[in-house]
Amino acid sequence: MHEQTQHITLTEAAKITPGRPSTNCLWRWCRRGVMSRSGQRVRLEHVRIGGKIFTTARWVEEFGKALAEADASYFDLQDQDAETSGEPARARPRRRTPRRRPTSRHIQQRQAAHDQANRELEEAGL
Repeated sequence: MHEQTQHITLTEAAKITPGRPSTNCLWRWCRRGVMSRSGQRVRLEHVRIGGKIFTTARWVEEFGKALAEADASYFDLQDQDAETSGEPARARPRRRTPRRRPTSRHIQQRQAAHDQANRELEEAGL
């Protein structure tokens, strides 16, 4: 017999997903997927009906499990490499650099540019 699945919108899926990601985040998971530590791209299963995208609670759960399994396979390989080389296992270093806060010099430069633009608008009579 045909299994009846209850499709839900991405907004509804976001509400039941651990961590309460945004609807846009789930859309990215559907379209681009998430790159696991192993380099495998994992996508949230979905269907497009008309102009809307739907998923199911089961697909959200399977997505989380698939991502965890892909990450686990990476860390298992790291542990095996460490055992054969005799070195302690280490996590992959972060690739992203932290965002820097604007310095007072940058803030002053922005304020000067803002003031200059206001003067030009006043001179033009706007």
